[in-house]
This record gives sequence, structure tokens and C-alpha cells, in this order.
Amino acid sequence: MENNYTGTLEYKGIEFFFIFDGARLSLIPPKEKRNEIKWHWIYTEIESGVYILGDPLTIDVPFLKGQCAESDCSMVFLTRVGSFISWCNTTLYVDVAGVIECQTSNTKYSGMSLSNIELNYIHPINRAFSQEFNLDDLKKSGTLAIKTCGFDKTTTEKKQFNFKGKVVTFYFSIGWKSSLNISNPPILFNSSIIFEFQETNDYWYLFELYQLAKKFVQFLTFRKNCYFKESTLQIKYDNNHYQDAAIFHLINTKPLEIDASLEKGQYISLDRLESKEEMLFSLISEDSLYLNHLPKSFEAEESLDAAAFVLTSAAFEWEFGKLYPDEVVKKDKELIAKEKALEEMNKLISNTTGKVKKILKNCRKSIGFMNLEAKIIRAGTDFNSIVEQFGKHLYDLNNKKFDYKTIGNRLANQRNDFAHGNIDKEFVGESILDLIFLRYLIYAMQLKRIGISDYSIKNAINELFDTNLNIQK
Repeated sequence: MENNYTGTLEYKGIEFFFIFDGARLSLIPPKEKRNEIKWHWIYTEIESGVYILGDPLTIDVPFLKGQCAESDCSMVFLTRVGSFISWCNTTLYVDVAGVIECQTSNTKYSGMSLSNIELNYIHPINRAFSQEFNLDDLKKSGTLAIKTCGFDKTTTEKKQFNFKGKVVTFYFSIGWKSSLNISNPPILFNSSIIFEFQETNDYWYLFELYQLAKKFVQFLTFRKNCYFKESTLQIKYDNNHYQDAAIFHLINTKPLEIDASLEKGQYISLDRLESKEEMLFSLISEDSLYLNHLPKSFEAEESLDAAAFVLTSAAFEWEFGKLYPDEVVKKDKELIAKEKALEEMNKLISNTTGKVKKILKNCRKSIGFMNLEAKIIRAGTDFNSIVEQFGKHLYDLNNKKFDYKTIGNRLANQRNDFAHGNIDKEFVGESILDLIFLRYLIYAMQLKRIGISDYSIKNAINELFDTNLNIQK
């Protein structure tokens, strides 16, 4: 938010004058309430006339609703319950997670529309129009017509998933705006994801739904810096139609204007999901899909360090556990005993050297617990028909052998180094290739859980990681 906003709001029975600068909310009490703020909120009386600083002030409500002077409409500030309130004299400062600029008197919403540059590629906006021209007329007079397509061609089928106990309907759509202003394009297309749900004023539910959509886009673009340029809340005015009723801002978010990875085609389009988007939403909403390993940005994707390795290997083991629950079930007494034995063996190995250490490492293999190496071999073998082409291409380019046992052994040793605190070792050579390949394997496992065909999974990996391979059906 670029502008400053002012107005009034009530908190704990006091009407404050507020100033919002786009990041922090300042609450200024009226003159007659300053002593109450100072001596009852900030300070505590320990005996008659003797005061000390009281417990830190914390916010105890999920949102504050005020009246904005600039727009003469309501503003809702999302606050984090339990977060600290700072102060200077008697002015209070509250951290804000999001802001809703209401445009109607109705502050209960039943729809949300989100759009950004990533969605323009994921649900391509070039499907929303066609060119119409006569070649002779074009040569003689330069006449060209742009015709927009109907909603049936630019809007996907409505589908549903459950999110935090509520049914959410969603679909993707392409809209357009026209302008006669010289400084604007004559027509501007925008791809959006639209949620519909039961009317609510649970604003944190809306915040979490926004975050869910953001994770959806992050997964399809393999990076975390995805924010929505436009986010509007809607109210239902008849059985089938909605109207925009508020603008929803998240603090400290800056959407991309242009991105090299998108220009190169490094993303997974809706077509590759084979109409299984609701499965992807469901897995993300259940925290069942590992996303912590995604790089912060397209540029950060090429930074392969210890942190990238630890998070990527954690992603693999998480997804392995989801696909092979019988292999990692923790309730089995024998597996629990084997895991405990493995922990003790690792302690012994870390405290020994030379031949004794080598012998103990060989003994560790006999414990039988399914370690990282064994998991790599199992998953690689099971997903070989999908990832083999990418693995061979990657290792052949670097004149290295592509073999699941070798890859698993290197990754396991590298992980053990990091687990024992040896993070000062350089992460180079074949291990870098192993990490890149592991990213391919993780996406294969995740997309398979969604229910995507092998052919679409291979195309998705090929496009997302720009491997430029010829994928045969």
C-alpha cells in the first residue's frame, strides 16, 4: 500500500485516531484518555502512588475495524493475537498482517478474486482473444481486429475442495479491461483464480485462503516470491453473480512485474494438471505437500548450498513417507527399535576414527532400517519410467554415471556430514547433480500423488526445470 490512511477505530472501549502508513498501525488516544492508557495499560501500580512498567502490551483481538477518513468507508486491520504492542508516550503501535479496504457497508464476504503475472502464464491469457484480418486489407491499410473470446473458452469448470471445515468452490478465469487513456494499453487481459464460499466475516480465514492460493502458485513455479497484484473480496448480489466489495492487501508483499523464468516457460500450466487442481489444493490445505524446500526466487534456484540440500532431502523423505507409509510407519515396534539402534550407531561413528569407524559404518548397514540411500533406490526404481530420461541427460552432460545406488550413497553421506555439523565442507561435484536430480524426483512423486499421468508429469518437469528434452508419449 503506497498511501497513508487516517481515521478512527475503537479498541477496549476507547476511540482512537489511527494513522496507517502501509506497514504499521499507529493508535493515538484522545487527550482525556491518555492518563488511563499510561497508568492502567502501560504502568502498573504496586502501592499507592508507586508505579512500575507493567507486563508487555499484547493485542488480544484478531482484527480492528475503523472508519477511514479518506474513503469514508470501513477499514479492517488484521492483527496477530498475542503479538506485542509497542508504544511511545501514549501512542500505541500495532503490527498488521493485512488490510481490507471496504467499499460497501456489507463487510461479510462470499468470494475472493486473485490475479498476478504468474497466473497469466499458468492459465494463459493468449487464449482470451483472437486476431481477425484480411491479408489484403492488412497490407493496404494496416487494418487488424482483436476479438475477445467468450467466457466459456476462458473460464474453467467450477470445482470444490474442503478448507478448514468449509467447502470452497474455485475456478480460473480470464478477464479484460479496455482504456482510451494514452498512458494505458487499449486492452489489458488478466488471469485470475476465483474462490466462492459461504458468507463470512472471519477475516483470518480469508487471509489463510490467500496464503493457500499463494502456495498453489509457488508449487507451479518452483519459487516462493509469488504475490498477488490484485486481490478483491466479493459479495453475492443474486444466486449466480458477485460484485467487488473490498480490496484485500497483505503487508510487505510486492508482486513481480516481469520474470525471466516465466518468459522461458519455466512453470507448470493448468493443462499439465489434467483437471486435478482440486487435489493439489486439498493436499496443500492439509499440509500434506512439502513446500519448504522451494527456493526464494528464480535466481536463488541456482544457489545450491547446505541449506538447499537439507531442505530438499527433507522434502524427499516427507514425500517418500506419504507414498510408502508401510516403509516408515513409526508404530511398528521393530522399526522403532531399529531407528533407536541407528541413532546410537551414528553416535558411535561420530566419536570414532580410522578402521573402527569404517567397521561401524559397515555394521550400520546391517541394522536394516530404511535409510536415505535405500529410499532413493526404491523411489528411483519405482519412478524410473518418469525420471530416467532426465537423470541420464543430466549426468551425461557432466560425464558422470547415472545410478540410483551411487546417487543414494552420495546423498546419504552428504546428509550425514551436515547432520553431524560438518557444514563447512563445500557442496560440489556430483553431489550438486544429485541435488538437482532429487528435485526432479520430488516433483514426480508429488504430481503422482495428485493423480497426474506419467506423460504430463514428464512434460511438467521438462518445462519447469527447462531441460529441453523431447518427451515421447
